[in-house]
Amino acid sequence: MTPPVVANLRLLYPGRDILDGGVAGQTSLEIVARQLADAANRNAWINIFWYGHNNQDEPAQIKADIAASVATLLPGNTRFIVLGVVNQATATESRGGQGYQTIVQLNSELAARYGENYLDIRAHLVSQFNPGNGQDVADFQNDVPPSSMRFDHIHLNNDGSEAVARKLREFIDAKGW
Repeated sequence: MTPPVVANLRLLYPGRDILDGGVAGQTSLEIVARQLADAANRNAWINIFWYGHNNQDEPAQIKADIAASVATLLPGNTRFIVLGVVNQATATESRGGQGYQTIVQLNSELAARYGENYLDIRAHLVSQFNPGNGQDVADFQNDVPPSSMRFDHIHLNNDGSEAVARKLREFIDAKGW
């Protein structure tokens, strides 16, 4: 999920160092292990934590892994963003499905825990549907990111990645970071 978002974020912030720490297919446990081992990047950078797309059925693990990552930041570094988990366009993760309930509850708990450092990117993506596109309308009704922003059931195409990068820039700029 992160490499194309990072590519678009780099276009929005030329001249800024932006590290892409994403590795395709990793669970939150694998991500936090890499992050904990990376002592070189525990500085005052803005950290974006987007965990849970490969173990979305393990909310307790995801919450623990994000908390462990946030705890490694240098004292006083409150410049971090926790992004909500994005649900897949599948029967189980669409509105009414068990996976959907798990993700919505997880995101609610992340919002409560991280407050001003939480960004509900799932809801933002869902809201970006094209009302003139029948499949996007169906996706909106199912409360999943629109097909026009995905290339499969979960992964974002360039339009989706741009939407995430623009929302991140808006969030970062609003904070004055």
